[in-house]
Amino acid sequence: MLNARNVVKSSIILAVVLAVGLPMSAHSAPAGVGKITYTKGKVEAFRGGAWTKLAKESKVLPRDTIRTGKKSRVEIVLVDKSIIRLGSRSKLKISKALYAGTTTKQFSAKMMRGKAYATVSKLLGSDAEFKVETSNAVAGVRGTTFRIDSKRDKSTVVRVYTGAVAVSNAPIYAKPSGSKAASGGKFQMPRQGVKPGGPGRVEVAGPSEVTKKEWEEFVAKAMQEVRVAANGEITEPVSFNAEADAADEWVAWNKSRDEEALNE
Repeated sequence: MLNARNVVKSSIILAVVLAVGLPMSAHSAPAGVGKITYTKGKVEAFRGGAWTKLAKESKVLPRDTIRTGKKSRVEIVLVDKSIIRLGSRSKLKISKALYAGTTTKQFSAKMMRGKAYATVSKLLGSDAEFKVETSNAVAGVRGTTFRIDSKRDKSTVVRVYTGAVAVSNAPIYAKPSGSKAASGGKFQMPRQGVKPGGPGRVEVAGPSEVTKKEWEEFVAKAMQEVRVAANGEITEPVSFNAEADAADEWVAWNKSRDEEALNE
């Protein structure tokens, strides 16, 4: 006959065995910030110290670095229904992806090479942001469709199709100098509040310490482009050749995918 002490001991042992034998709950798995909805060719994500193959319906995780191979492309739909597509031989690192309710939407990524096309859901609230950075430019948006190309010569081209995009050469000119920079060693993109139809040039307060020269920022509206050279020289927004752009296979494919998404 089991006494009370043995009953308690047996219960503890049983509980431990059950706990060890049970699989990890769904809550233990990393929360995804989006999923893959289209792939062509070789698509991988760097996570856990290794490259992992991605397929349609694969989860995209915070801090993932996504890369595509030759003649490859991928479409990612984020939690807020924003869409990012990467072209051939492209590499994008997700820096931040925070989503909570309808007002907290913060997404930022580093375009390390190649080209990306984004259709961004409307951002609500003063804390909402969506930005893509290259080695010498930052594109910050407020509900828009745009493309950003990080070219082999280290230049960056941003083309806007709808809405408006604030383009800055901050990464190359606004790097904090010294050990105690005002931004804590990291440049913080100022809040934009950009609206279609706004002014072409926006005055913003830069960091207290900058290198080389003051950085510049322009707002490109629909069917305009901004170019940032490898040395950081930035051009004012100009209209691009819409007919030639539409003939680009990459652009045509993206527009067809956008139409399919609207009809779903």
